Amino acid sequence: MSSPDYRPLARLPIQVRPIAGERARSFIVRLAAANHLKADHLRSFLCEPPLHRGHPSWSRLAAVTGRDPDALREILDRTHCAQCGNPTLGISHKQTCSQACRQKAYRRRHPKPNRQQTVACQFCGRKLIITVHGETRRWCSAGCRQKGYRQRQRERAEALAAQPTCDECGTPLGPGSRRRWCSKVCSHRAYIRRRIERGESPLPTPDPKAPPREQPTICAYCSGPLLPGRKNQIRLTCSATCRTYLYHRRKKERLTQEHLTHEP
Repeated sequence: MSSPDYRPLARLPIQVRPIAGERARSFIVRLAAANHLKADHLRSFLCEPPLHRGHPSWSRLAAVTGRDPDALREILDRTHCAQCGNPTLGISHKQTCSQACRQKAYRRRHPKPNRQQTVACQFCGRKLIITVHGETRRWCSAGCRQKGYRQRQRERAEALAAQPTCDECGTPLGPGSRRRWCSKVCSHRAYIRRRIERGESPLPTPDPKAPPREQPTICAYCSGPLLPGRKNQIRLTCSATCRTYLYHRRKKERLTQEHLTHEP
């Protein structure tokens, strides 16, 4: 194991001027940048051998800068307390000179909140004094609270009365809704009720005398080959596109027929 090297250190070729209160860390970074060195390597080199760990040595820093250690420490490490303004001396990064100044600075940054706050009653407007950390009051008395509750109930009832309702069960459908029923169940019930009113059976039944439908072999729109559907389903078109075109063509023919029928 090699013994630590205690030879005198050489002065760096390029020097920088120290700034009062700059601290040693910032000065070493500027010194390394001026001499094209890595700041971490220079900081480790300035620590005491053989481990080169911990805080940089003021004597080694003064040797590489060619300055007096005490004068260099007086310039770099002299700061002022953030609370009382007295000069402090030390390598630590504390902003205050004592525990008392630290406590005063904390209380100055975090003042105690005002425990009383003035608000207005939501019903009559009378001023109330409440505590910030206590229960929030919105009314000045039980009477105002009861009146406010009744007013909100009245406004809610008026809002519900203005909304459209389901034709079958009367459920509100929401403001601006154009639907007539709230669900498919109500729609089906209304359909059955209309059939009963017309004297028909509740549900349509197929005609037993009607001939059975046969599966066509060609598409009703493009005349292409048509395959049978699943589960005996009768298909008229070969694809969804043909089904859409067939729907629009039938709709156009129906509108034309109605126009010719009503034409004077």
